[in-house]
Amino acid sequence: MSAHTMLFAGTFLVAYVIAFSLIIIPTFIMEVTIGQYIQRGAMEVWVICPLFKGVGIGNVVLSFMCCSYYCVIVAWAIYYMISSFAATFPWENCDNWWNTIQCITTKQNSNLTIVQELNSNLSGVGLQTETSVQQFWERRVLKQSDTFFEFGGLQLELLGLLFLAWFIVYIALRKGITKARKFVYFCAFSPYVLLIVLLIRALTLPGAGKGLSYYFTPNFTKLVETTVWRDAGTQVLYSYGVGYGTLTALGSHNSFNQNCFRDSFITCAINGGTSILAGVGLVFQAYPEVASNLPVKQVWAVLFFFMIVILGLDTQVCILEGFFTALEDTFPAIRRFKSVSLAITCFIFFIIGIPMVSQAGSYWLTLFDAYGASGIALLFVVFFEVIGLAWGFGAKNIRNALKEMISLNMSIVWDIFWKFLTPISVAVLFIVCIVKYEPLRYPTGENFPSSAEIIGFILALCSMIVVPAFMVYYLLFRDKKGTLKERVIRGFKAPPHLRTGRPTTTRVADIGMEPKFGVISAFGSTNDLKHQEKFPAIAINERDIGVHA
Repeated sequence: MSAHTMLFAGTFLVAYVIAFSLIIIPTFIMEVTIGQYIQRGAMEVWVICPLFKGVGIGNVVLSFMCCSYYCVIVAWAIYYMISSFAATFPWENCDNWWNTIQCITTKQNSNLTIVQELNSNLSGVGLQTETSVQQFWERRVLKQSDTFFEFGGLQLELLGLLFLAWFIVYIALRKGITKARKFVYFCAFSPYVLLIVLLIRALTLPGAGKGLSYYFTPNFTKLVETTVWRDAGTQVLYSYGVGYGTLTALGSHNSFNQNCFRDSFITCAINGGTSILAGVGLVFQAYPEVASNLPVKQVWAVLFFFMIVILGLDTQVCILEGFFTALEDTFPAIRRFKSVSLAITCFIFFIIGIPMVSQAGSYWLTLFDAYGASGIALLFVVFFEVIGLAWGFGAKNIRNALKEMISLNMSIVWDIFWKFLTPISVAVLFIVCIVKYEPLRYPTGENFPSSAEIIGFILALCSMIVVPAFMVYYLLFRDKKGTLKERVIRGFKAPPHLRTGRPTTTRVADIGMEPKFGVISAFGSTNDLKHQEKFPAIAINERDIGVHA
């Protein structure tokens, strides 16, 4: 969220809810449904619409970008959590070795007279005051350099914590997502306990009422500003994991008769409530500052950063599962060596993350996040994903798939969302992001160098260009029969045996793939009797080595 949008939190919330309704819920349901129905990850699931397989590749590239840096954020959170055990927080005062003459404490910062006097003294030498919290972050945790290409040395403490984070992710996934369910459940539910505790404490602080009023009172005149919609749209896509292939992969681990429609709605509702709840807890002040003024401050700080750590690990586990599922579907042989191949994958991502714990690491992480894993790249891929599913495979076929799996008769209204409202909303957001493009900036307010922006656009193109490139490849090399128009039609439509509503047997069996039904669901049984009856000999997930029927 941009600084400008932060001034209108209530307005942002309205735009966020609208984007959530028009984009997230329809796309979320589509991704999970298709994953469960076809029982494949992001790449192989596009057998339903071969011309759009580049979308699946784009999903995997986006996941790759996310995996590259997410554990670095976890490492930061672990660092803060460890620092929170100190009797005096290292960000509380200005007498540490990393502090400069520009440093002022939180108490000094609240005194206008002191701030004005310090700024007056520093302005003569071209300096400005910096809070002790800011200096701890930039000069101690990151040891941040001044420019994008000034890597300096590695922050060895963060390097060790980065390795620890990846080791935890590996342990959680080495026996498959099915065996990792206890870890996932812990990471998913324990933050809510901590979040509620922190929220209750925040509501007892002075000024809580004003903060709530500010947060929930929209200024409707600001809804005409495209910046608000740009920030809300991109944030909602990123926070729900739509477009990364993760939801498709997790859906593929469900049993065939799992109620994925219900689960999708519950997950979206919980995630949305969490976003609002977390916003309320943090909107009053930056947390490290407010923690310094709380009684038993160490407890509150440790709880908060522990929550960030487990949320980060949970997210990383899910993203990597989506990425690794795509690898397994593309290269089935690696399933036989799950532990080794997963260890190699985690180690490669650890190596990729090393530059991000250098002194210029935060700049590179910001670049990967803003260009490679979100923004226009994510919107571009999601747009073609919705088109491929709703128009290629067919909105009606999605409804029929849900009817076949869970006997749910969906309203034709969903066709309107999938075929029109959702893709149009994503396309409008994409255009707004281009028209209202703003370059990344240093903490000083200066723009990143143009060379950094070029690298950023290259990162964005990595996931975007594969969509049209695969279409060209498919039409020229994969399907050479008939005219170009006939090839486009064949590539755009699902094969007859995959179209629902006709008396066929197992859909995945029809296309020469062995069904690989999972045994984990966020809300369902791990022993689905209907599933066992329908596929008695293969009611296991072969991705999870060591699980036998």
